[in-house]
Amino acid sequence: MLFKNKRKSLAESNAAIINLWILVRADRLMTMLKFLILLCVLFTIHDSFAGPLRNKYSLYLEIGAVKRFREYIRIDTSQEENIKHAVDFWVRQANELGLPYAVYAPAGKPIFVITVEGSDPSLPSIMLNSHMDVVKADESEWTYPPFAAYMDSNGDIFGRGTQDTKDVGIQYMEAIRRLRKNNITLARTLHVTIMPDEETGGKNGMKTFVKTKAFESLNVGFALDEGLSSMDSSLFATYVDRRPWQMEFTIYGEGGHGLAMPDGSAMEKAQNFINTVMEYRETQKQIMKTKNSSDYTGYSSVNINMLEGGLAVNIIPSKMKMAVDMRLATDANVDEMQSLVDSWVQIAGNNTEIYYKRQEKVSEATAVDDSNPYWVTLKSTLNDMGIKVKPIVCPATSDMISLRNRGIPALGFTTKANTIGRLHAKDEYQNVETFMKGIDVYTQVIKNLGNLQPVKS
Repeated sequence: MLFKNKRKSLAESNAAIINLWILVRADRLMTMLKFLILLCVLFTIHDSFAGPLRNKYSLYLEIGAVKRFREYIRIDTSQEENIKHAVDFWVRQANELGLPYAVYAPAGKPIFVITVEGSDPSLPSIMLNSHMDVVKADESEWTYPPFAAYMDSNGDIFGRGTQDTKDVGIQYMEAIRRLRKNNITLARTLHVTIMPDEETGGKNGMKTFVKTKAFESLNVGFALDEGLSSMDSSLFATYVDRRPWQMEFTIYGEGGHGLAMPDGSAMEKAQNFINTVMEYRETQKQIMKTKNSSDYTGYSSVNINMLEGGLAVNIIPSKMKMAVDMRLATDANVDEMQSLVDSWVQIAGNNTEIYYKRQEKVSEATAVDDSNPYWVTLKSTLNDMGIKVKPIVCPATSDMISLRNRGIPALGFTTKANTIGRLHAKDEYQNVETFMKGIDVYTQVIKNLGNLQPVKS
């Protein structure tokens, strides 16, 4: 009997231990379940605050087109020595698609050309132009480093060249990728051309290239190039560029010790010069104020962008240098503008010197009416996509001036809708969705231009 009681007691103890173990396990499972629920709640809260980047835009970072765009932006081509790295980048793009390419350097700087042969090479080709060089950026002024291609929580990719004009070059190639993936062959040959020095006037790039036999062999019938961003859903097409006059004035005067106050010092003459230029600038500003924001006709822009002079704080400088950037109105008379600039020299003093870093006297226009089948095709393609396009004067100057002046129709066009223009400014950016939608637009535009049949006479 005692033995049975002991067995019963042992069984009860074992049962108690088992029950306790079950309770402990259950409690641990409940704790783990609570922990998992807490994690889900925390992730939900996190997503509610960081959702735009995590849930929507971050997915774009894995798309090949976006990766290539950001890689291109990270090449600091504001430094001339890095142009070769941009060329290497484009070599890889051509090789990935199995497309023939050529590198020309008629004036020492590399011009890269990728060719997509059409089914009828006898037809005039379509030139898709952009430039790999960018202007300098003062990193201290930027929210994010200008060559990091950082994307913020709004999907905006920041970087020098995101608007001017590395986006366009990538979008051309991504459109071609899509066409080739879908086994679409165009009638006309395409030439994707990337220039090395548009920002400094194109002297070693487009201006020289258009005079070569290599360019003639491309048989270019029409060209697209960089355009302007739009603040709404419509787009712009520039058909003529304003003429740049970029001038360096050297003004001389009486120097000496900083304690003296001589008449006719270089600074006094410079002040008279500045006042005269600014008076003219004000007249042009008043004309500008009578127009809407996209109307660049009827007035010339002028700015004094650089001042240089002086040796020390206690020395009166004997010369001052000033760099002036003027863009002539499309209807401005060259002889009258030359007389105006000459009068500035006279006011500053007879020994003032002027050096023209760039002086374009002619800028031909491309027709934007029914007489131009390329314009008609571009406009109708966009309208079919529900996009309005407006022809406007380009307030600046692009490589297209060299083409138009040789009689080749060319339009500056870009797909940056609903975008604040930040050309040459701090925090230049492009929204990733705008960039991707632009590839859709270019794909259809390039397809229709490439299949445009010649007008029968």
